[in-house]
Amino acid sequence: MNCIMLFIVYLLTFIHFSYCEVKYIEIKAPLKGERSDPGSPWPLPRSWTRTIATLTLAPDTFELKSAHSKDCDIIEQALLRYRGLIFDQPSSTKISPNHRELESMRVTISDTSCGYPKLGDDEHYTLSIPSYSHGATIKAKTVWGALRALETFSQLVFTKNQDGHNYYLINATTIEDWPRFSYRGLHIDTARHFIPVNILLKNLEAMAYNKLNVFHWHISDDQSFPLESKLFPNLTQTGAYSPAHIYRQSDVRRIISEARLRGIRVIPEIDTPGHTQSFGKAFPKLLTACYVGDEPFQAKYNVHGEAEILNPSRNYTYQFFKDLFTEIRGLFRDEYIHLGMDEVYPECWESNPEIREFMNLQNLRTMTELEQYYARRTIATAKQIGYKYMIWQDPLDKGVQVSNDTIVQVWKSSDEKRNWQDDVRSIARKRHQVIVSSCWYLNKISYGPDWIEYYKCDPRSFEGSLDEKEYVIGGEACMWTEYVDQTNILSRIWPRASAVAERLWSHPRDTNSTDDAQFRLDEHRCRMLRRGIPAQPIGPGFCGPYDLTSNANSIISSQNQLIVLMCSLLVITRINFRAIF
Repeated sequence: MNCIMLFIVYLLTFIHFSYCEVKYIEIKAPLKGERSDPGSPWPLPRSWTRTIATLTLAPDTFELKSAHSKDCDIIEQALLRYRGLIFDQPSSTKISPNHRELESMRVTISDTSCGYPKLGDDEHYTLSIPSYSHGATIKAKTVWGALRALETFSQLVFTKNQDGHNYYLINATTIEDWPRFSYRGLHIDTARHFIPVNILLKNLEAMAYNKLNVFHWHISDDQSFPLESKLFPNLTQTGAYSPAHIYRQSDVRRIISEARLRGIRVIPEIDTPGHTQSFGKAFPKLLTACYVGDEPFQAKYNVHGEAEILNPSRNYTYQFFKDLFTEIRGLFRDEYIHLGMDEVYPECWESNPEIREFMNLQNLRTMTELEQYYARRTIATAKQIGYKYMIWQDPLDKGVQVSNDTIVQVWKSSDEKRNWQDDVRSIARKRHQVIVSSCWYLNKISYGPDWIEYYKCDPRSFEGSLDEKEYVIGGEACMWTEYVDQTNILSRIWPRASAVAERLWSHPRDTNSTDDAQFRLDEHRCRMLRRGIPAQPIGPGFCGPYDLTSNANSIISSQNQLIVLMCSLLVITRINFRAIF
């Protein structure tokens, strides 16, 4: 049996270091572009000088260190985390006798502040791996820059099987890097389908692997309210799908904590005044009764339901949300909240006599003016309790004026009458900071390599002045979950969101070839598989052992499955154990 185990370990070692490669769709249409070398990072660094000089790393002795690790848990945890990511199979490697040994990587940070990430943080870093020295260095102003540098360093390391041995290798390299945009987000809807905490945590890891830095959490919607409220416990008792489909406040704190360790902000969205039917299950007075003729609570299907939008005429509505936002402010650590305000359909308001009477008293002549009344009061409430705020573009489309410090998220896609670039330009001219999502709706799927269209989208590709383009502070990929749950969300997001991540991080002049990018993206997809992210393929090909199991980590984390597989194969083929061993 010992011989069998040795054979299995050898096979495990050989498979683990197999090379990954994307292939053509048809022989008559070979892949174009320049194939990347192993150890090519994603997203592409701003300045990257890579030499042919190669160094070797020893898992047992390599030092990944920082003088600041005792002062900041973010750095301390990152050093431990990245050691595990770099040396994911240390027992099967040796030091290459043909290369100089890289013995250490030292991380130096000039500003050791160790709080929570925020908009505009400095993520600049330099990384130096000289060919003539046994030591490499990372230098960053902030811990956030150091995190991005460690991610890049982990991606530069590659493995090679030679003469029956496996080696960790890295090329002598100099990198100076910083992001193009300060806001690089990923939106997930947890109301249409409840996404379990472990999946959200796994997604945070994937975001860090791609240098995304904002998790926009669309928590509630018409279908459910899954966030535990201590102040209003009935919200989840009647608004969640079940007692099991709830994010406890301890869950939220854990998600925020793990996000912080990876330099990721968590921005909650409580969408109002529409998308609020789940609130009415516990607090029916919050909703506007919709009328058909003189009868209240009547649905006019395809126009409105029985009651589905907040009642903006009642002070009760504003006090309720002031109390709820205050509780959320104490739970979430980011300075921003997303207030939603999209898809406010006025037909229910128009049908309600109480709303019409209120509009007369307030001298509000149109539904747009009523919507503006609601937006101003709600933004003032958020501001009063210490929040900064984001909204979807819809109110501005209708001519609603909101505070100049409101960040506006553009989400509507182009059609025959409009394109999203015009929307961005219009909002930027009003001096609002803009987040672009229109071209990055990951829930929309199509056959083929749709990542290419995401990769080609540039948030600043509109006709405008340089000053206007500076108002675009980033972008965000969106995953709505009407047809997505924990079974397919990670593979639906990744690596398609990786294309968005590179567009938001890297300079467009260096990333204008999808032909070249496909090879780095394929390597990155295999890297994510190795790290436990079930990222879907970008085309035909293989990723070593990770095509052979439904769990990308199982070959690495458990030899038992491989033992069962080998024994089964040996039995099936009737191989005589004694003859082999």
